[in-house]
Parts: sequence; structure tokens; C-alpha cells
Amino acid sequence: MFDAVFQNACVVLPDAADPADVAVRDGKIAAILPAGSGAAAQKSYELRGKILFPGVIDSHAHVTYCGDIASGSYTAASGGVTTLIEMPTSGWMPYVMDAGVFSKRVAEINSTSAVDFALWGGISPQAPEKAQELIACGAAAFKVFLSDAGDYRFFTDEDLLKLFAQVKESGTLVGVHAETECICAARTAALRAAGCGPQAHSDSRPVVSEVLAVSRLCAAALHEGVRVHVCHISAPEVVETVEMFRRRGGRIFAETCPHYLLLTDEDVIRCGAYAKCAPPIRSHALVEGLWEKVLSGEIDIIGSDHAAYPETQKEKGFWQAPGGFPGLDLILPGLYSEGVRKRGMSLCRLAEITSANAAKAFQLDSRKGSIKVGLDADFAVLDPNAEWEFSAADTFYNNKSAKYPYEGKRLIGKVIRTFVRGREVFRDGTLTDKNAGDFVPARAGV
Repeated sequence: MFDAVFQNACVVLPDAADPADVAVRDGKIAAILPAGSGAAAQKSYELRGKILFPGVIDSHAHVTYCGDIASGSYTAASGGVTTLIEMPTSGWMPYVMDAGVFSKRVAEINSTSAVDFALWGGISPQAPEKAQELIACGAAAFKVFLSDAGDYRFFTDEDLLKLFAQVKESGTLVGVHAETECICAARTAALRAAGCGPQAHSDSRPVVSEVLAVSRLCAAALHEGVRVHVCHISAPEVVETVEMFRRRGGRIFAETCPHYLLLTDEDVIRCGAYAKCAPPIRSHALVEGLWEKVLSGEIDIIGSDHAAYPETQKEKGFWQAPGGFPGLDLILPGLYSEGVRKRGMSLCRLAEITSANAAKAFQLDSRKGSIKVGLDADFAVLDPNAEWEFSAADTFYNNKSAKYPYEGKRLIGKVIRTFVRGREVFRDGTLTDKNAGDFVPARAGV
């Protein structure tokens, strides 16, 4: 007898999406059976007319920057995200730069999270050797900036090469915020001095800034034979740069975020600092061009870059306010609505960019990423016909401001249930298990 059977859903497998039953035992997928199999189980979930996706893996979360692991995990569960890969920085906790801090972050995850977590490691240009310590802890990747990031020091090209030497043997991913500092600093200063506001944000951090930084990154990675992850790509020209180096053998993953696909620069003008992020949200034409890269398979991964800043931070003025806003609960419904329903993206492609590719990139695929026998029973159940309007008031955000750019956005397709290793954690707007989550180490580590 199985522990649970998910019956009659449209099950999104790596190469097909068809009606089937999925059986679970001991938190793992035990069998994929014909729909209506009648398999005996302690629990049965009837899902006719619903879509069963592999649980979303958010490659780029900042839940501790403006909130805590608990509330961030609740937000994740409500959007079908079953694994969060949390960034090393935090607004109130020490950065994950050594084994001691790493262990404390893991302890908090294991005691307070509703979903599973992996962790990015932080790294200083002055101490690249610390990478070995964090790899041994199970770090899924290392985060590096090529432009100013406040007290998180940005890397020179020589710094990158030293870090690459530390990660080459393990194959651990290096994820990079790729903008060119001298361009961004000069353009931003000039536009601020001229009295410009939100309408100038894209010009202050132009696409060429990304292209040049990505070119340097990819050239170094190709030369050194390491795996790299280009974070939050905002424009198709950046993807084309990645493709140029891939054709030469570069092992490069390309990530974009929901806001670069669901919003345009008109939303920045409308919402001001509440839609500020780096790189900036681009024009309608560039957004459509980026969608073409998603549909063609050139974009690998969708990460949220979720950061739910309070209004007190965002009301400092456009140029003074921090960049970032919430949205991790909109990865799956947002891309289903705009990608599948509006642009004809296949369900398999959606599962690939929201789960399977992230599992491979971050070395979690021995447990996560697909609906396959032997992997963790992580599922997002989506009602494909639910029409709804997003409201921050209905979320689990710490900061429920209605001024963020998704407020009032209408979508088709809504997550109605979420399961982590077979445990139901979310159902119809309600959390059903607040402590199901565990830390998931990358396989290169422990």
C-alpha cells in the first residue's frame, strides 16, 4: 500500500503532460500509474481537471533580507514553491560567509520553514579559500557581484579567477550579478544630477552594461572550465551573449525573473521605487524579446529575486530607495498565465524552467526537479481555469503594501495545493503544515 496517491491529474513529466496517477511512499515518488489506477493508499487526492507540476525551485530568493525564513516559506508554499535557494545576504542576520553562520541558518530552516531550502554561500574577494569550507557544508552556489553592492564587496576579474580555482573541482556554481560598475555609476550620477526620476531608470543601468559584464564573466568561465549562472537577465541581447559562449563550450546557465517578463518600464514610471530593481525592468519590445528567449529554450531558469521591502524603505525617494520587490509566489501562476495561456508555451517547458533546470544547475537533482520515481514527492497543484486578481493583502508577505507593481494584476491559473516530500503544506489559501521544511545540501557538499 502507498502512503498517498494523486489521482487523475494532468501530470507534467519531463517529456509529456498527460492524465496519470502518482503514488508516494516515505516522501518519495514510488510509482507513476495510468489515470484511475485504483492503487491502494492511506490517502487519495482526486485532482481531475487540475495540473500536477513538480514543485517549483526558486533559484534566487532573498526572504531574510526584509523578512524571516518562516514568512518567506509560507509565501513560497502559497505559490507552489517547494524549495527555496536563499541568498547569503540578509537585512538582519549575518551573511553566510563561513561554516558557523551556515550552520545557524540551517538550524533555523529546520525549525521554522514550511518548505525545503538550499543555501547560496557568500564569498569575499579577500578570502576565496572560504569556498571550500562552505562547499563542505553543502552550499549550492556562490554569489558574486560585478557591480557595487554596498557592504558586500564586488569582484574584479582577477578576484573571479581566484574563486574559479576554488570551485572547479567540485563543480559548484558561481552565480553572478552581471552589470558593469563604471557604466552604472556614471550614468546614474548624471541622471540624478539632471533631476530625472523613474523614467530614466533603464538608461541609468543600460543593457550594454549587462552585455559587457556577461562577456567578461563568460570568457573567464570558459577559459577556466567552471560552471557559472548569470543572474536576473533583463534583455534578449544578454542571452545572445551567453549563447555565443555556450557555442564555444561554456557551461553557463541563464536566469531571468518574473518581473522581466510580466512587467515593463511603464510599470516603473507608474510605481516608482516600488518597481525598482537592478538590472531595471525594460521596454515592452525588450520584454517580448526576452519571452522569445524563454520559449526557444535559451533561458534556463526562472528565479524570483524576491525582496519584500517595507514602505519606509521604498519612500526614501527613487534613487535612494533599495532595489527589489516581492514576487516568489507568482513564478508558477505568472508564467502559466502569460507563458502557457497567452504565448503557447508547453507545460513541460514551464516545468523545466521552474524546476528541472534549477535542480541540475544547483546540484539538487538527485532529489529534486522532476516527477520521476525515486525523487522527492514535491508537487504544485494548479487549477488551470481559475481567474483571479493579485492582492498583497491576500499573501503571506511580511510587508503587504498595495503599492508594489503586481497589485491588481489579473491572472489565469492558480496554485491551490502544495506538497513537500508528500506532506501537504498549503491548500486553498491556508497553510496546512508550517514545519515541513528541511535543509537540502547540494550533492557536491555533504
